[in-house]
Amino acid sequence: MAKRAGKKSVVLLLVIMTAAWTLSACSKSNSESASPSASQSASTDKPGATQSAAPDNVDPLGKFDPPITVNIGRSVGTDWKYASGESIDKNRVYDFYESGLGVKLVNEFAVAGDQYSSKVNTVIASGQIPDMMLVDGVQLRNLVKAGMVEDLSSVYDKYVSQDTKKMLDEDGGYAIKSSTVDGKLYGIPVTTQGYWSAMELWIRQDWLDNLGLQPPKTTDELIAVAKAFTEQDPDKNDKKDTFGLALSKELMNPFIGYFNSFHAYPGAWTTDSSGKAVYGSIQPEMKAPLEKLAELYKQGIIDPEFGVKDVEKMKESISSGKVGMAFGNFAFPLGSLKQSYANNPDAVWNAYPMPSVDGTPSKAYIGSTASGYWVVRKGYEHPEAVVKLANFWVENWVTHQVEDEKYGSDPDTGVLYYVYGIVNPLAPMTHIPEFRDVKAALLAHEQADKTKNTPNVYAYLDGINKYLKDSKNSKDPSIQNGWAFNRSFGTPKSGLEVLDEYYYKNNYILTTPLKVASTPTMAEKMPTLKKMEDTMIMKIILGDEGLDSFDQFVSDWNKLGGDKITEEVNSFK
Repeated sequence: MAKRAGKKSVVLLLVIMTAAWTLSACSKSNSESASPSASQSASTDKPGATQSAAPDNVDPLGKFDPPITVNIGRSVGTDWKYASGESIDKNRVYDFYESGLGVKLVNEFAVAGDQYSSKVNTVIASGQIPDMMLVDGVQLRNLVKAGMVEDLSSVYDKYVSQDTKKMLDEDGGYAIKSSTVDGKLYGIPVTTQGYWSAMELWIRQDWLDNLGLQPPKTTDELIAVAKAFTEQDPDKNDKKDTFGLALSKELMNPFIGYFNSFHAYPGAWTTDSSGKAVYGSIQPEMKAPLEKLAELYKQGIIDPEFGVKDVEKMKESISSGKVGMAFGNFAFPLGSLKQSYANNPDAVWNAYPMPSVDGTPSKAYIGSTASGYWVVRKGYEHPEAVVKLANFWVENWVTHQVEDEKYGSDPDTGVLYYVYGIVNPLAPMTHIPEFRDVKAALLAHEQADKTKNTPNVYAYLDGINKYLKDSKNSKDPSIQNGWAFNRSFGTPKSGLEVLDEYYYKNNYILTTPLKVASTPTMAEKMPTLKKMEDTMIMKIILGDEGLDSFDQFVSDWNKLGGDKITEEVNSFK
């Protein structure tokens, strides 16, 4: 895989992580075993499941002549950087699409990731959508129901390249199948690694050391450390200005790891003892963590203003050195943790497995391999363009290597160009083997070597080694990236080390039983049910309602459509 694709999978998916966590349907996980080949994965019950992709007389990468214009809706990262004279509306990657594929991209809207889902809902309600846009599973089904998007079955079958098809089939067909409604393909899935949803506990190791504490292994120890970080001046500035646990009003972003430590899985579909798919938010395991959170809030152990702070404000608390612990995925260092290091080169963040409430190891939830779906407006004259855009991405950023600094990244300025790409699927198990290669090289004290390392591994190793040689130079963007690579891909106590060596090798993972992105009733009812769920959780934590309101919520959830959703989910298993 080319350099940009690897970094892209670390950075771009952070931007859409919020949307990914709120998808109502998640895929069956990839396991540590090898993924099936494209031919093994293909089946006759899903679109594009032919023995060979793209008929001989069709060029999957054929340039549109004359060029076509595609108006798109997309998300952007609030921390993205741009070269001089460039922007999300005019940049070298968009120019590359036009010169290489004959597709001129025009942003009809481009909004921050945490506002994107609301924006998409607004344009769907208006009945006027762009030619192409990225949607989640519920939005996909709503668009199909409203007759607003094209059936892509035939153009996918005709234009998909061998490399793209192989990538989209690598998860056993989940992503493609989740893109279908009534047997027809209505979206090109953005495949990703299901393990992005696997939570870990990130801790300020320097704060632990300052207070003579050990990393928590149980939830009781977690709470004790959180209390110490709040009350015992862990940063030694003689001020009472720190909190133990990062939390925002978007409670499950990424605080779901706290619930996982109680063996509770809110917002996720899991399998019960009878083999039935059940919704985690209504299971009795939710009560204990909710009760404890209410106690922590009352005691002032968590930020008393969390109820009015969004995710960005929570990240600011982390980067400014006000919070000592946060739940996040393996790539958490590439976001707010990197800024924490930039502000303070002595800030040491280490990853640990989630604590457990009862001694039984907590399991990390492995989610969907489809983080979203690119749809095409009904009536758009070139629906095949979405397939060709996917082929172009795979060809130039995944299978082969384009000019790194021109279309990939600039190590000197920290500008990441590849994040501007669209219709950008990724291989579902990319990072695990890359981490193993990086770790082996670090333990052998090997330098990055273009003749021996893949482009991704070379980039990570090169960045890590630059950081290790000049670790206090935290204002240098290239050193910041090296620090983030070290905490995500390096050793010891990196994000991928926990993911690979603790969760995967010990099989401490929980996979979803779902096979579809959404169901009819889910598309209609889940937004309302989710709002009801969030309100219940917030009121319990703030002390506005007692724990008995959870039981009322469960009853109401089932009556107001939850029972029907559960029935439909199990019919698709």
